Amino acid sequence: MLRLLIKILSVKTYYLFSVLFILTGNYNKSQILFAQQQYELVDIEFTGEKVFSSSELESVISAQESPGWLSKAINSITTFQTNTIYFDSLLIPSDVEALRQFYMAHGYFKAKISSQYKLDNKTLEAYLTFNIDAGPAFRVRNVDIKGLKKIPVEFQKMIYSDLTLDSTALYSDKLVEVNKNFILNFLYDHGYMLAKASLPVVEIDTMLNTTDVKLEFLPGGRYKINNILVERTGEGKDLVDDDLIYEIADLKPGNYYSLYDLKKAQIRLYRTNLFTSALVSGVVSDTVDHFVPIKIAADVGFLHELSPELVLINEENTFKFGFSLSFMKKNFLGGARKFTTRISSAAQNIADFISNPSLTENNVFGYIDFRLGLEQPFILGKPIYTKLENYYTLQKKQNQYNTRLIGAELSLNFELPKYTYLTSLSGYLNIQASEYIFQTEYIKNVFSIFTDTLIINPLTSKSTNVLLGIHLGANKTDKYVFPTRGYSLSLDLEDGNSLSYLFGQIGGYNMNAPLYYKVLLSSSVYLPVYANDENAFGIKIKTGFIHTYRGDKFSIPLNERFIAGGSNSVRAWKTNDLTPPLTTINQLPENITKEELESVLLKGITPGGFFLFESSIETRNRIYGNFGTALFIDVGNTWNSYKEFRFDGLAVAVGFGLRYYSSFAPIRIDLGVKAYDPFDRRPFGERINDYRGFWNTTSIQLGIGEAF
Repeated sequence: MLRLLIKILSVKTYYLFSVLFILTGNYNKSQILFAQQQYELVDIEFTGEKVFSSSELESVISAQESPGWLSKAINSITTFQTNTIYFDSLLIPSDVEALRQFYMAHGYFKAKISSQYKLDNKTLEAYLTFNIDAGPAFRVRNVDIKGLKKIPVEFQKMIYSDLTLDSTALYSDKLVEVNKNFILNFLYDHGYMLAKASLPVVEIDTMLNTTDVKLEFLPGGRYKINNILVERTGEGKDLVDDDLIYEIADLKPGNYYSLYDLKKAQIRLYRTNLFTSALVSGVVSDTVDHFVPIKIAADVGFLHELSPELVLINEENTFKFGFSLSFMKKNFLGGARKFTTRISSAAQNIADFISNPSLTENNVFGYIDFRLGLEQPFILGKPIYTKLENYYTLQKKQNQYNTRLIGAELSLNFELPKYTYLTSLSGYLNIQASEYIFQTEYIKNVFSIFTDTLIINPLTSKSTNVLLGIHLGANKTDKYVFPTRGYSLSLDLEDGNSLSYLFGQIGGYNMNAPLYYKVLLSSSVYLPVYANDENAFGIKIKTGFIHTYRGDKFSIPLNERFIAGGSNSVRAWKTNDLTPPLTTINQLPENITKEELESVLLKGITPGGFFLFESSIETRNRIYGNFGTALFIDVGNTWNSYKEFRFDGLAVAVGFGLRYYSSFAPIRIDLGVKAYDPFDRRPFGERINDYRGFWNTTSIQLGIGEAF
């Protein structure tokens, strides 16, 4: 009865206020029309001192612009786009408050936000405007951290030295949260397994435009590991013993509890491919006198794996189709070793490629690759991931050159401590025999003048190289898959043939291969152009050079030289398109011998450069769910020497890309346009004056993972 009475009174009250509202004249014509009509929200504008971009502010509010006519047309036949979005004035107060909270979260505590809208009764369109006065940005004045006096002094010093929350910083909720989590993770990694943190307290001084931040922590006791418990499940649980799991996890009783070490142990277990799942955790319920047991729950899968795959490649302006088949034997000879054999092949016409496996054939475009590999997670008792791989690769480029590579590579991937600048360190030793057969048609296209009596046959270039290399990397970005802040650096150093030359000198035999070293430096930086982590703005710079200090640098094989162009390079050019111009011989000396002629020709027709420079600027923006777009500018080229570098020799590409951010990596398609072509300096309009010219000026690139 009571509920019914309240409902009746509510209805009467509603009509009473409606009548009073109309009688008192507190309304306007547009509001009455709005009650009767639906207005399409065609424009949302942010005016004033807004600080943040309009796209970032649009992501904060619930009101959204109605899609354009093209999106509506697409929606009529698909489900990818949204329908017409109508204006709702009831959302405005909540959107104003959402914007105010957004500005406060970024330290603009005096932000003033108002709104207004306009309704067009003829077109039934609505226009919404938010007026923003961001006001001053508040700085952090004092940071008071309580509770850390209970931990050792050296730990306190380490924490304070790495804090980014100090009197030089602009306040933001994210900055406070990042520093709070940093302190908590430090405690978790140094034995304080049960550490807790109270909610941060922020005091605002509106006179001085400053904030005082208070953080309080309860470290609790410091725990050590007393023993390791293993729980095995799965089909292969009886084929892997506990001792092997202990060795892979590398957790020692008596050491202090470290969440970082537990995560590392979990990664080591996954890398072996022995386990379909692996969870390493502390058993809090069984702690005794500041000792905690560690439990490893491992689900062991099948130890044999056969994986057929289809290969679809759009490369060098040619679509290739093929197949791949791999076999893996896990825990091979014990010790979590992994034996793998893999064969893959792809070609423009796979049937022709299989039926013409000879290197001398020149009418096929494709490759075949065969590999045998042995991997193990340890060497000499240390967690150094070791891989020994033997390979055979046959590549055939129609009417150009064919390649055969046979080699063996030993690689070592070192596990680094947490508190080091480097995040990756690896080295390798590669012994490789290469053979290139350059076709007659390709040779004649390169060289401009030949006498009628000069007969050119296919030329063969063979070499054996011993390569010793090291890779150093530092990834200081906020995320691995979609970084939006920070930077990354990588340095690759390679020595060519010094080892073989040394052994040649000891053994008393001559070694004809050139001695050289190669340096490749890559850097990427992500600037805070966008306030949220849904969008990113990045810059890449990449440069490298090869210096030969003994022998002829033109004897360095093609696969060791620099090339530019392709999906991860200057994206308006195909792979291998950006290489130094090949030598043109206009006159040959008289009485030249066949051997001398072949030597001259081989030096002039092997593509690839000895100095590389590339740079890219790219903005990446999420548009809907896992879908995104990218705009980019790429520049780059290769030269035979750094002395030949010229700014007007840089190829320039501009383009647009689409992204789908899957759970494992971004899948992308990019359209690049040759804005400036150093090999064709005609005006852009002349280069695209017909259908053929347009497609020669553009390139579509497919890829997995971002270009940088």
